[in-house]
Amino acid sequence: MQTKIGARLDSWADTGTYICAFLAIYLFKWDEIKPHSFILLIFFVIWILSYAVVFIKFKGLIGMHTYLSKITGYLQGSFILVLFLFGFYAWLFYLSISVGIIACLEEIIIIILLKTPMINVKGLFRVLKNRDH
Repeated sequence: MQTKIGARLDSWADTGTYICAFLAIYLFKWDEIKPHSFILLIFFVIWILSYAVVFIKFKGLIGMHTYLSKITGYLQGSFILVLFLFGFYAWLFYLSISVGIIACLEEIIIIILLKTPMINVKGLFRVLKNRDH
């Protein structure tokens, strides 16, 4: 994660993890998720939009690794673990998806603000702070 290629590889690994998680939920737990699928669809659309924006602007993944994205990863990983081991808990589902939506929106804003690709950005506050200097 400390080099440009490492950050990109990490971002591709994160993408693969998301795809596998979506696939596993669809194949094995869709009946439990289906009544709540609208917010999952919103997350999925915003997640795809964040990828579209970065690919359009920078022609590939840049590996921003914001704090909010890391929190999202832990929350969504916890949700998936709990889902498969103990069952569906709506509060954890909505928490993990809501934080994920906010993280994706933060990344879209950061991508729009950046003039050149940057790795390990950390968050919108840091980008705004660095713009002032």
